[in-house]
Amino acid sequence: MKTTAFTHSVKTSNEDIYGVTCHGAFVMDGASALVDTCYTPAENDVVWMVHWWHDYLMTHLDQLDKTLHEILEAGVLAFNAAFSTFKPVESLSSLEQVSSALAVVRKVGTQLECFVLGDAEISLKDKSGMVRIITDDSLKHLDAKVIAMMNGNHHRQNFCVFKDFTAEELALLREHRMLMNTEGGYYILAHDPVAIQNGIYHSEPLDTLDTCLLTTDGISPLDQFYQRGALIEAFRAKGLEPLVEELRRHEKEDAAKVKLQRLKTHDDATVVLIEFEERGDSDRHSA
Repeated sequence: MKTTAFTHSVKTSNEDIYGVTCHGAFVMDGASALVDTCYTPAENDVVWMVHWWHDYLMTHLDQLDKTLHEILEAGVLAFNAAFSTFKPVESLSSLEQVSSALAVVRKVGTQLECFVLGDAEISLKDKSGMVRIITDDSLKHLDAKVIAMMNGNHHRQNFCVFKDFTAEELALLREHRMLMNTEGGYYILAHDPVAIQNGIYHSEPLDTLDTCLLTTDGISPLDQFYQRGALIEAFRAKGLEPLVEELRRHEKEDAAKVKLQRLKTHDDATVVLIEFEERGDSDRHSA
């Protein structure tokens, strides 16, 4: 089995992160607060969050005597305790909270466990070539409303008030943020352990699988150019970094965000590729 991984940001701080353990792998895509606050010593609270969770999962993911739900629920409680040394989590409004999409896979016996919160994705390609995508589209549908608003305002760049969003767009984003971890809204990794029981869990026999791809939302513009099976093969054939470079070229060509339909010109982009068939290579991963 061969594992490769890559993450890239055009910003000074990457709010994505990945990890590869002996039995598993994960990607995270942090979402910052929608007010101008910072309580932790990191560049911003979401960077602190994803690095905290990275260290936690690298330590605990391979505890095969515990279920993924048990590990993640315990993680939320430990994360809350750690964050509360800077600011009590019970005092945070929904707009002050940082959060993160999460995609995790883990080998347990003859099975590959998969777990997703938010719009991170796990793509499983079996030996017959069939592809299954595991993700939660709830947040994507909400973001699509903001994107439609952005597309309808051709002079919006002159009226941005917060993180390249206009007051009208920010109001809608904040309205959506109030739906975080609520029934009828969307579930995401944050401060509420209720999210874990509402994540998407799936298990697949290992001997049926050819490839597994874990991606954050920043990779999704490539869907305009590749079907998912072809995207998996492109990552395998071209390599992770060259394909992310291709992604950045597409983003620059569509700086107005018209063709690729997204909230930002550039988003942090992270991918983990697991090839289950032995190719003579040992496991490897790169930053």
